[in-house]
Order: sequence, then C-alpha cells, then structure tokens
Amino acid sequence: MAEVSKRELWIKKGWARGAFIDLNAHPNLLNTLPLNLRAVLAGKEAYLIPLLYDCSLIEECFIREPWVQVLICWPCTQSEGDGNFKFGKNPRKIHFPVTVNGDSKYFNAEAISFYQLERELLLSTSPVSNIQWPDKGLYQLLNWVAERYNQPTFPDEWNVRMNTKKRQLDKLWKKDSFVNNCSGLYLNISPFGEINEEDTYTLNAYIVISSTLTGKEHRDFIKSHEDELLQQFKSVLSNIPNININMIDTIKEDEFTKAMERDFQRWQLEHLSYKNIEQAPLPAELDIK
Repeated sequence: MAEVSKRELWIKKGWARGAFIDLNAHPNLLNTLPLNLRAVLAGKEAYLIPLLYDCSLIEECFIREPWVQVLICWPCTQSEGDGNFKFGKNPRKIHFPVTVNGDSKYFNAEAISFYQLERELLLSTSPVSNIQWPDKGLYQLLNWVAERYNQPTFPDEWNVRMNTKKRQLDKLWKKDSFVNNCSGLYLNISPFGEINEEDTYTLNAYIVISSTLTGKEHRDFIKSHEDELLQQFKSVLSNIPNININMIDTIKEDEFTKAMERDFQRWQLEHLSYKNIEQAPLPAELDIK
C-alpha cells in the first residue's frame, strides 16, 4: 500500500489558506503571540487564519518555506458586525462574514492581528470544521489584507482636495448605475506629487465598464446611465479649486489595456461593490471564482 504523503494528510485535515485554527484549543500557538496581542484576546474566542497561498502552506520542506503569515481574529460583539468596518472600507479594522455551525456571523480583525510564525508549528495543529466562508467572503478579507500593501497612494494634497467633496462622491459611487455596471475608477493626475494649495492638478479619468454586460445591457447602460454618471462626476470635480479636468470618459474592461493601466491609478472603491456582492462587478484582479 502506497505511503500517504504529508501533503495529502494536511489536505485531508483541511489545511488551506483561510482555514480557521482555534487558538484557545492550542495554547502552544497562543503563547507564541506578542503580549499585547494576547492581552487583546484575553477572555475571547480567538482564531488564527493562515494567509499564505495553499502550495506554500502545505510545502513539505520547512527549510524551503519556513514561515507562514497569519491573521488573528475573534467574533464581533454584534453578530451582524458594524457597517463602519465591513467590506474593507476601513484600512485598520475589518468585520468580515463567516458561517459558524450554519449560522451567519461576523468576525473582527485589526492592524494588531498580523503575525508570522513557524509553519511547522502551525501544521502540527488542526483546523476547525464548523467555521466556513460564504461566497467570496475569503476574497473580501484577502483584498483587505492586500490593500494594506498595494493600495495606490495618491499625493496628500490631491486627497485633501478630493475629501472636500467626499460626501458627494460617495453618494455617486453608491448609485446602482455605478455599482451594478462598473468595475472601477482609474485616475491619471499630473503632476503625480505634492504641490502647493494654489497650484493645479490636471486630471484624466476612466470609469471602467464591466465586460460582463451583454450587448443589450451595455447599450441600456450607455443610453440610460453613462452620460448621467459622467456629468455628475464632472460636476462634483469642477467645484474643487485647482483641478483641471482634461478628460473623463467610460471605457469597457476589454478595451482598457495594460499599456493604458500603467498610466492610471485605481481609486479604491471595492467596499461599495462588495455591498452588492451578488450583482456588482469587481475589478478583474479581484473577481476570483
């Protein structure tokens, strides 16, 4: 009879990125955490989630792959979570959905939750089986994690100007016409750097239309929503001093090439798409099946 490999045994145990490990059932793991994190977890249910992708997580050689990056989480005090921290809208805290014994719950993770430990130690334990991810739930969390590292950073002076119209812009991006049809907003500002308050930024922008829209759906969007979205966006920006609007237009995803993308930065709006996760198109790099 062929010997079962370590990798196969780990897979059977349920090891994968996003597995949940009960820290209170494994004091050897809990005791490796920093004192300040253990103080936060005192008296709480606490779980560890490996963030490392599957192939490296269950790599048999611990010399080649010694470490695993993990996130520590615990149940929210409100079973439905807090809307201020859902959908990755807050960069330092997230309330994300899980299913516990078939019931919908929300768990909490924060900036203090990140840690790295020995992969061999982690794999000596076992994940729980009663906590599952809802559809795209894990990818909401992974996107929040990734955005802490790769979120495009715009100049402070640009952010200050945009924040003067934050309420109007958020209202625009929450419209069904945007959330259900558009997968992103990409900006090119020049100069891309800090300037004086009285100096001018020149803006080129694309509202990217999801390629999932059928021919008729796309024509209906063009007919009923495109001009309104563009005009409202232009109207809000035109009331911000010292922003020169050179071009604002829509473009379909399959026409927005990599060469074009190199000249544009994505303006983070994913938390608005996640609010309507069943219908809303995500940016292509986040729409993982």
